[in-house]
Amino acid sequence: MDAHALLTAQGWRGKGHTLHPTSDGTGLAHHLLIKRNDDGRGLGSKKADHKAEAWWLNAFDQALKGIDTKSGTMKQTLKGGALEKITAKGAASKYTGTRGLYSSFVRGGVMEGTVGLNQVTGLPTPPDSGVGTPVAVASEDGDQKKGREETKEERRARREAKRLRKANKQARKEAEERAARKVDKKKAKKAERERIKAGETREERRVRRDARRKRKEEKRKLKAASGG
Repeated sequence: MDAHALLTAQGWRGKGHTLHPTSDGTGLAHHLLIKRNDDGRGLGSKKADHKAEAWWLNAFDQALKGIDTKSGTMKQTLKGGALEKITAKGAASKYTGTRGLYSSFVRGGVMEGTVGLNQVTGLPTPPDSGVGTPVAVASEDGDQKKGREETKEERRARREAKRLRKANKQARKEAEERAARKVDKKKAKKAERERIKAGETREERRVRRDARRKRKEEKRKLKAASGG
């Protein structure tokens, strides 16, 4: 976009003039100036020394400046510096002491490695023992036998347990299929009865009920005769 052409079309008199149509005493005759932040301190930081809150940096810097090396040896000439106040025994400040900033930090333990440890005993493996880390052998049912091989009895028992699980699974599947077929059969019978009821007359319905009553009576007599 040509800003100069756009402003000129709106009545601007050109470079060196304000946006006022007649007077240059009203408004700005130059573009808006942007304040650059090139000090690296970030937004919102104060213009004071950026090391003002870096007390540890100032303490070490002060201690380093107090080292005398003119005699050929290193000798600390600074007494009562900030670093000495922090590290002195029994010293207390806003950073140290029982109520200091760093008193809330808890020192953690050291994580130990597992390289060179026997995975079974947890003890270091001698370099000349010839014993390596036992390999985990995954069995068919997901169990892991570590450090030893299974016996024939264990293998036989495991295979028998697997066979029983497969048989139980197959039996459950067949039972579910039979139950589903039974439900479907009942639904089909019910639909057939509803269809018959919808199209039969009163006389046909009476004949059908009589026939069903006779069938039930015959089943009851056969059951009584068989002793069931």
